[in-house]
Amino acid sequence: MPVQRQPGAAPRVSIIIPTYNRAHYLRQAIDSALAQTCRDREVIVVDDGSTDETRDVVASYDGQVRYEYTYNGGCAHARNAGMSVANGEYLTFLDSDDLLYPYMLEIETRLLDLHPEVGMVYAEMSAFDDEGFFDRYHLKKYHESAYRGPQYSYDQIYRESSCLGDLEILPAALTGEEPALLERRAYFGNIFDWYLMNVGVFQNNMLVRRNVVSQVGPRNERTKYWEERDYILRISRTHRVCFVDVPTYKLRYHPNQLSSTAGENGRYVWARKQQELLHVFKRHALADATYYSAHRQRLDSQLAHLHRAAAVPLLLCDASPIQRKTYGKRARKYLARCARYGHPQRSLWLLSFTPAAVRRWGVSVLEIVRQRWHRLFPKRLELHTRGAA
Repeated sequence: MPVQRQPGAAPRVSIIIPTYNRAHYLRQAIDSALAQTCRDREVIVVDDGSTDETRDVVASYDGQVRYEYTYNGGCAHARNAGMSVANGEYLTFLDSDDLLYPYMLEIETRLLDLHPEVGMVYAEMSAFDDEGFFDRYHLKKYHESAYRGPQYSYDQIYRESSCLGDLEILPAALTGEEPALLERRAYFGNIFDWYLMNVGVFQNNMLVRRNVVSQVGPRNERTKYWEERDYILRISRTHRVCFVDVPTYKLRYHPNQLSSTAGENGRYVWARKQQELLHVFKRHALADATYYSAHRQRLDSQLAHLHRAAAVPLLLCDASPIQRKTYGKRARKYLARCARYGHPQRSLWLLSFTPAAVRRWGVSVLEIVRQRWHRLFPKRLELHTRGAA
C-alpha cells in the first residue's frame, strides 16, 4: 500500500488510531489526541471492521476526527490503511485503549526538526490500569529483559546524548511543574544491532518522518503480534533513531489486550508470540549474508535462545493427548535447531518424551531455575552498533 500525501490541507502530524470493538475506550484516546499542545495535527480513526458503536463515537466529534472503515485485517492492516490516507509530514500511532500526554507531539516534532538526520523518535512511557495503578517511568519494566542489570544503560546503547535543558524542546508549562525534566536527556544513535538482540523499543509513541515511511514501505500484515518490531527493525537498519527520556504515552493494562497471555488461551498466545518473534528475528538476521557472517557467533546464540523459547510453551501446553503428542514433536524440531546453533537443550529434549504431568512439572522447574540464574548473573551487554566509529 503506497504512502502518498493526500490533496488538501497538510498538517505537520497525523495521529493514526487503529481500533476494533473498543468504543468504550476510544473516546478517551481521541480526547488525548485532540488535547495536544501541538495544534497542527489531524486525527484519523481506522475502524478495523468493528461491530460496536465505534462509528457513532467518531461521528460525535463533528468533523474534528477523520473516520476510515476497513475490513477486519488486524493491527498492521489498520495501520497501513491509516498511513495510506494520512497527510502529515510526521506520522504517529495511538492504540485505541491508550492515551497520549498532551505535550507528546510538541516534544517529538521539535526533536525531529532539530535533527534532520534522525528518521524516528520515541520516548519513555507510563502505564496505568482502571483500578488505580500508575507507573510514570515504565519502559524498563515493560521491556525488562532488554534492560536487565545495571550495565544496561541508555548511554551504552546510544553513542550520543544531549541534555533536554540544552535542547530547549520541553514546553515551559511542563518544566514549570517538573523542573527535574530539564536534567533528563535525549539519546541518538544507530540501534539496529542492539534492537535485533533486545526487545527494548516502545513503538506506540514513535514519531516517524513521512519520507522514511515511504522508503520502508507498509507494515507486514501477516505478522500479528510482532509487526511493530519488524517495522522498527526495517527503519533502524538504515536510519538513526532518537530516544527522549520523558514519558509521552500512557499504556493501559486491561484483560482484553491483544497480546495478553492471561486467560484460557494464554499458553497458545504465548506459543504464537514466541514463534513469530523467532520468525521476525530470522528475517532480519539472515537477510544479509555479509551481516550474518560478520556477527555469526552472537546471532547463532540468539537463534538458539529463540528456538528454545518457542519450544517451552509447546511443552507446557495442557491439551488433549493427541495435541500433546503433536506439540512434543514440534518442540523437538525447535530444540534440534538449538543443537544445530551450538546450544543443545538436552534436559528439555528428554522431558519432551515424558508423560504430560511430568513434562510440565520438569519444564516449569527448569524455567524457574533459569530465570533466577539470569537475575543473579545477567549477561553482559553486547553492542555492535552499525556504522559506529
